Amino acid sequence: MKLIHKFFLAFFITNITLVGLMFVFIYMNFAAEFNRFVEQEEQKHVVEVKQQLVQFYTQLGNWEPISQNAELWRSIVDPKNNPSGANGKHQNKHEITPSVYTEQNINEKKSPSLLWSNLPADLLQTGRRISLYDQNENVVVGRAKLTENPRVEPILLNNNIIGWVGLVPSSLVENSSVNAFLSAQFNSYFTITLCVILLAFIMAIVLSKHLTKPINQIVVGTNELKKGNYESRISALTQDELGTLSNNFNELAYTLEHNQQMRFQWVSDTSHELRTPLTVLRSHLLAVQDGVFNADASRIKLLINQVDNLNRIVDDLAQLANSDTVNLTYNDVAVDVIDVLQQTFESYTARFQKHNLTVNSDALNNAQPCIVNGDKDRLQQLFSNLLENTCRYTHDGGQVNIIIHRIENKLEVILQDSAPGVSSKDQTKLFDRFYRVEKSRNRNYGGSGLGLSLCKKIVEAHGGDISLQDSPFGGLEVKVTIPVVG
Repeated sequence: MKLIHKFFLAFFITNITLVGLMFVFIYMNFAAEFNRFVEQEEQKHVVEVKQQLVQFYTQLGNWEPISQNAELWRSIVDPKNNPSGANGKHQNKHEITPSVYTEQNINEKKSPSLLWSNLPADLLQTGRRISLYDQNENVVVGRAKLTENPRVEPILLNNNIIGWVGLVPSSLVENSSVNAFLSAQFNSYFTITLCVILLAFIMAIVLSKHLTKPINQIVVGTNELKKGNYESRISALTQDELGTLSNNFNELAYTLEHNQQMRFQWVSDTSHELRTPLTVLRSHLLAVQDGVFNADASRIKLLINQVDNLNRIVDDLAQLANSDTVNLTYNDVAVDVIDVLQQTFESYTARFQKHNLTVNSDALNNAQPCIVNGDKDRLQQLFSNLLENTCRYTHDGGQVNIIIHRIENKLEVILQDSAPGVSSKDQTKLFDRFYRVEKSRNRNYGGSGLGLSLCKKIVEAHGGDISLQDSPFGGLEVKVTIPVVG
């Protein structure tokens, strides 16, 4: 099932459930409140009927007139529905109030004007369900037996029972006005519920599409990456986690694109670096084979130098590959980095003299021991690569300066040389594999372009940092910072 369908079902089912529960709750609450209202109205009706009956009994002293005059009974219990009552169309000109129940009025069958003359019509028809009994529970009007009435209340006069009133509560039977009212309310609520459900359906579709749009965009982008289209980018449509994911996708695509370019450059540079000594070897060997050159000591030395160049390139490639895959081993022990630098420097003394380079190593000679947790061989490789670059690229007769700084728990080793210098643009790229300022790659200086890449890997493995900047002597300054423990 697609994600948009899951979102849609989640929203729609949740909305349907909430709307359904709300409908049931509202309807049940309405029915309960309406029943409570009916009970209160019926009780009020019964109380008023009892008041009229007490007044009637006080004036006449018995119930016999009521039993003989149905119209009089209806005027008491149901005055609004009595056509001969106070508001009836045939009301007699002799209007009788509740306080003047007399034999003359009863014999003339005139309906009294009761106290509720201003109340609305009794839609519940409560008066038709009221029965009257005397003090001995004998029926006067209504059901034959008192016990047939679910509700029975005594009629009291001076705390004496003068009769009984029985009531059959409203059953809200079909076709009654009350039941019609409830049905109308139910239909209204049901119609509103259907409209809300339709709106929930539409909103579920809209929200599902809105939420899945950035996700679909990411899916399309990842499919492009799978096809090798690393130039693919997507727009962040939101500022939430999906927006963050979109930005991460763009960064990943950029990294893959950059790595692809670097991989192509790696293959091109590697083939070029290997082709140069191989071409020289093949041409000289063919010349010796054809008798053009003699296989004398100088010729063999030249061939051996080319083999050494090949060996150095292969070693650099192997070491760099190992460092990339975290396979370059480091045996961390307490080692005096000053001692390692001193030993490495001494091994290059002859090279400095050969190129007539003036070296200022007073800071190194006067430096105090600095203990670091590191690998002695890797540190020696670091300093060897840096000194090799200085010997290789500094013009003959130039100057080299070694500076040692101890700042709290960090050691700074600074190596400065004289011309030629390196532009700021090139300095930022010197740590890239195979990058060389000498674009022609005629190997006059013999470098493979991997030395500084290895140096960066080694320094970072020791928790330090390496940076490049212009030297005050016109060349390049290399600063290595390594944390020390003693």
